Amino acid sequence: MSENVQSIERALTLINTIVDAQRPLSIAELSQAAGLAPSTIHRIIQTLAANGYIHQDLSSKRYDIGPEIVEISRSLYLRYDLVRRVRPYLQDLVDLTGETAHLAELYGTSAMYLSQLEPLSMVRMFTTPGSIAPLYCSDVGKLFLADLPPARVAEIIQKTGLRPRTPHTITSPEHLDAALQVVREQGYAEDDEEREIGVRCVSAPILNGAGKVIAAIGIAGSSGRLIKERVPDLAAVVLQVAHRAATELILQPRDEAHTP
Repeated sequence: MSENVQSIERALTLINTIVDAQRPLSIAELSQAAGLAPSTIHRIIQTLAANGYIHQDLSSKRYDIGPEIVEISRSLYLRYDLVRRVRPYLQDLVDLTGETAHLAELYGTSAMYLSQLEPLSMVRMFTTPGSIAPLYCSDVGKLFLADLPPARVAEIIQKTGLRPRTPHTITSPEHLDAALQVVREQGYAEDDEEREIGVRCVSAPILNGAGKVIAAIGIAGSSGRLIKERVPDLAAVVLQVAHRAATELILQPRDEAHTP
């Protein structure tokens, strides 16, 4: 085992030890519980503390979970809570359109799919929750890009590039800028076989109280069934459900959120 891997394992052991104790611990207590020498613990804990993963109380000199781990926990809770609360609206989309419905969020320079519901009949479009998609060639990704400042969009594209996935993929910054302007004007985004031949998708944003995009909700289907002529009508349905989800999730207490 390399020294770096060993240090990471020991750092995780210390974090887990504090979590399991459910209280701040001293170096001596950490040493006894984790089976590590105090000198080793002190070296590792300094790095964890410098990065916000561990916090030392200056009066007691004991160590507790730091703000970075609290923020990670908060982020995961909000993500799972969002999936739970949006699920009924995904079901509405499936029932109203007969297509597969999906939920995604911005994940660094990509879009991450958080949830998907499929219809009971017809060919299903599978997107595994946790999978990611490029922003520039996915319906959900364009919604996030359209909500970002131009400088941030340029930064993302410089990092990820505009690699052609199909003959329909947007591969120039100028064309992408034009497409994002269309998204802003019409309020929804399309993936017109840009990421995969034979698949067409339509999504709309879920906005918070400040009008910022916090998630994207939409449908995906075979381009032979979800033909371009159907897109305006289906987009109207997706927009209506997304607007209702945003309004009800923002205005209603958590326990009173929409149920199917």
